[in-house]
Amino acid sequence: MNADTPILISVLVPVYGVERWIGDCARSLFSQTMWEGIEFIFVDDASPDASIEILGKALAEYPARVAQTRLLHHPENRGLAAARRTAIEAARGKWLLHADSDDIVMPSAALELLAEAEKHPEADLVFGGYFASEDPAHASAGRRLDFLPPRWSRERWLGVLLAQSHRIANRTWGLLIRRSLCTQHNIYPVEGIDFAEDYAVVPRLMHAARGIAAVRRPLYGYRAARDGSYMRRLDARAAAQYVAANRVVTDYLKGQPDYDRYRENVILGRLNIEKWILKRGLPPEEYDARLFYDGDRPRRMLHRFYAAAIESGTPLLARIAGLAANFRLR
Repeated sequence: MNADTPILISVLVPVYGVERWIGDCARSLFSQTMWEGIEFIFVDDASPDASIEILGKALAEYPARVAQTRLLHHPENRGLAAARRTAIEAARGKWLLHADSDDIVMPSAALELLAEAEKHPEADLVFGGYFASEDPAHASAGRRLDFLPPRWSRERWLGVLLAQSHRIANRTWGLLIRRSLCTQHNIYPVEGIDFAEDYAVVPRLMHAARGIAAVRRPLYGYRAARDGSYMRRLDARAAAQYVAANRVVTDYLKGQPDYDRYRENVILGRLNIEKWILKRGLPPEEYDARLFYDGDRPRRMLHRFYAAAIESGTPLLARIAGLAANFRLR
């Protein structure tokens, strides 16, 4: 990399237990059509397998990328959120682009996202579409396209994210983030929250952003139905982290002057998290006090009905009530 070339994009990749996929991921990154002004930061989170060796072999296939690539190491495994934060703190680019080490990124993604950012100088976040597949490196196999929502305002988009209705994904991967948005507002992944770590970050970023933009075609290939790597079993530990992520977001918003604008969405999000817990056979009462730690409980009739259905322990009733409670967001 020419020392005089400013770094525009830092691509950030946590690495843990992905020896089956890191080669495809790295090659997709090193094949980006953006050749100048880009850096690649990989964080080895004490991966126990051959992931780092395979990454090195992939990098050797792209000699021009060697000077643009840094590999950082955690002496012990600290989790996904900590690895992401290490990468953010090491980044030098104007923009950050997260990628998971078992996914792939389309060759033109960096340039297309950057071009969209330049069209919208007020945008601090630029979303790109993505597709999900069991084998995104060969996307014709089981491809499922996931596009972005309509051209909503930032406020409406944030409200739907907070409601946790999963109509749109809370995701940091494939999202172009102005680095100063993180540093100036102290918005980072929270170490220890590795399940739902995106949820602890994206709503805060969106609230702090001056504006958002989007490239409305798939630029990122997400590996669906995966096991290993950073994925966690959907168990009590995951539920506890999901609840903790909700508290991070809620505490942040309650410190903002416009909290009342989003309060209803926050409460609906808590109810949707309780439904998620119920569907996995976990007792929601064990998490209720942590979700509603501030005593701010549902007041709207539909939300009270939804809460009562969850407390009844009947998944079907909770589903019906949830559909009704979420309907007004459509």
